[in-house]
Order: sequence, then C-alpha cells, then structure tokens
Amino acid sequence: MGNFFRMINIRWSREEIAGWGSLRKTAYLLLPLLFYFLVHDGAEILLWAGLDGIMTSGGKSLTSFLTDNAYTVNGLINGLAILTGVAAIWRAIRGEIREEDRKGAFVTDYMVLGALALLTALGLNLLFSLLGLTGSSQGYAQTARAQYGVNFGAGLFLYGILSPVAEEAVFRGLIYNRMKRCFGYSIALVVSSLFFGCYHGNVVQALYGTVLGLLIAWAYEKYGSFAAPVLFHAVANVSIYAMTYYNSLGAMSRQVSIGVIAVSLAGAGVCLRYISQKKSLSMSQS
Repeated sequence: MGNFFRMINIRWSREEIAGWGSLRKTAYLLLPLLFYFLVHDGAEILLWAGLDGIMTSGGKSLTSFLTDNAYTVNGLINGLAILTGVAAIWRAIRGEIREEDRKGAFVTDYMVLGALALLTALGLNLLFSLLGLTGSSQGYAQTARAQYGVNFGAGLFLYGILSPVAEEAVFRGLIYNRMKRCFGYSIALVVSSLFFGCYHGNVVQALYGTVLGLLIAWAYEKYGSFAAPVLFHAVANVSIYAMTYYNSLGAMSRQVSIGVIAVSLAGAGVCLRYISQKKSLSMSQS
C-alpha cells in the first residue's frame, strides 16, 4: 500500500523517469486516474445511498421536493463526488501544479485567451449542431437533459466553475504534466486530450473535448500557469451553458448559424495567431 501511494503522490523528475520502463511510466500516469475514479464512484454510491435513506424516512413532502428537483440533486451529488475524487489525489496534483506554475502573462494576454475560448466553443457547438451530430447522439441527449435540467444557478456553478477547475486539476495539472515528463510534449498534448475527450462518455463531447483539450494543453504550455487552462475551460463552459440553457443557439436559423460559425472560427484564428506569436508568455516578465 505504501508503494501504491508513493507512486501516486511523488513527483518524479524527468531525469529519474528516463530510466524507467514503459510499464512503470504507464502505472505512474494511470494509477492516480484510476484512484480518482474509484474514490469518485465510491463517494457517489454512498451519497445516493444516504439520500435514499433520507427519502425513506423524510416523508412525502421531502420525497416530492427531491423528485421534482431530480436533475439538480443529481448534479449536486456528482459535484460532491468530483470534489471527493480530486481531494483523494490532491497531494499529487498540488505537487505537479506547484512545480510547473510560472508567472508572466499580461492581463491582455488572458483576455485574448478568454476570447479564444468563447469563440472556439461557440463555433464548434454551432458547427456540431449544423452537422447534425448533437441531434443524432443518444448519449449526448441524455447528458444534455441532465445538465440543462438543473436549476440555472446551480448548473452554472457545477458545470461552469466546479467541473472546469476539477477537470483541469486532473487532466492538465496531473495527467498532462506527468505524461510530458514521461513521453515528451507532443505525445502528452495529443494523448491527454484524447483522454479528456473520452472521459465525457459520448461521441459528440468526445470530439468537442478532444479539440478543446488540445487548445487548453497548448495554452497551458504557452502561458506556463495553471490559471490559463482553468480560465479557458471556465469561459467555454459558462458561455455555452448560459446560451444553451436559454436556447440562444437553437433559435438561430441555418444561415445565421453559418455566419456566426465563420466569424467565431475566424476570430479564434486571430486569437491563436496573437498568442502563438508571443515567444513565451510565462517568461516575458517577472
């Protein structure tokens, strides 16, 4: 058991990892992720069991209230389970973020990054809808019902703030950083993004998450601060959640959607060019 937690928690250097075999490197990457899911799922089971006990002894009025707000209750339980999972591997995450984090970018640079997140998320969501991907995926439809059936304020917090922070801690703070030391930047960029996409559990979000994952990891590398991936992810989630919740995207005609897609992706391209022309935002100033 001691070796298990040692493998999970210790931040081994690139030089130390260089002498490892592929199996040990893979264990170093996957064990924290597997432990996260084990704790997350265990916490979710216990929370549902506890809620079931409360409903059994709480009377009809409480049962009726919880049933009427089933999606919100489900979202809150999932949020608590996510926090529990992150807490279980927080020592490992904190070590990775602390070592990698560097200061440097101007406020303007972060504003451009936020614009990139908003424009990319908007353009991709409309493009997927226009191509019929969102309407043809049963898995995505189930996820959407669960997310947008939540009370708006609770949903905005859960999916716009809590999820981005927790997911970035796991997928960029921990997995990407470790994978980069084990296998190099390019492999870490692609594979961690694929992990992130598949984590969402349906084809539509897998494609969307992989594209966003590539941009988020690239931004993390460029800015050299954990604030960058969190900002990107939060802006993308908050903006799309709010627009989808109030059906702002679905109300657009096909012609308007095409125009917005073109403008959004062109704007995203401008933001990408601005950021990529910066040599290293993390080292530009102290």
